[in-house]
Amino acid sequence: MAGADHSIDSEVLEHLGYQIRLTHAGLEWIAAVALPKQRPTLIMAPDREAAIAKAYEWIELQPRSGKSPS
Repeated sequence: MAGADHSIDSEVLEHLGYQIRLTHAGLEWIAAVALPKQRPTLIMAPDREAAIAKAYEWIELQPRSGKSPS
């Protein structure tokens, strides 16, 4: 694809120790969510705000280390 812009801009946010890397890909936004040194979970959404909201919701559902189950 001559003349196509192949650069991908990404934005990095943090929430509760997780890193959220937002990327606009085609018609959707992708949020790669992970703790440091972990494989990311990919979340897709139609717009930036929805991707952030889904990423925050996913993070909130993760078990917290350091909390006992009792």
